Amino acid sequence: MSRSIKLTLKSRQINYSRKEWESPAMADEQILRRVKVEGGYLRFSSAHFITFGGKCERLHGHNYGVLVEAEGTLNEDKLVFDFTVLKRLTREICRTLNHRFLLPLHNPHLQLIESPDAWEIHFQAKRYVFPRTDVVELPIDNSSAERLAEYICGELYRLLAAEYDISNLDTLMVGVEEAPTQMAYYRRPLKGT
Repeated sequence: MSRSIKLTLKSRQINYSRKEWESPAMADEQILRRVKVEGGYLRFSSAHFITFGGKCERLHGHNYGVLVEAEGTLNEDKLVFDFTVLKRLTREICRTLNHRFLLPLHNPHLQLIESPDAWEIHFQAKRYVFPRTDVVELPIDNSSAERLAEYICGELYRLLAAEYDISNLDTLMVGVEEAPTQMAYYRRPLKGT
């Protein structure tokens, strides 16, 4: 089937056949391309504190923004990946974090005491008690933007790999924005995983 493109430039018409408008690079299905979703509902508001240098920040919160990029070759539909699926799955992850305290279960500087209805958290002389329903338990060692990006990327990969053919994807990257001038990224290679 022969396809062509017709361009009209200042009353001058130019017809191109598919071979003329498709460069060798465009025909090469091994070229990596990238899709990105961000903004809108890819947000969550959470409380946290991080530990660093023998100290513990004060409890505070952020209105986090999330960005997702998938890089790979075109699939059989000539897409890297469907934007709507990336947005939907990322929104699902954001919903689990929204309006919660982010508890890093593997932080070696925190003493965690779990009870049926609450989490008690100790850092040196500081003591916090949170209702379990207000806490999201994360398998990370600190609730920094870097670790949140890694966690969200891992959850997104798990959801994608369980439901979709992602064999054309080379990398998945997640950025977590704490403030307009502060964002941390985590890039996960997918080939060989």
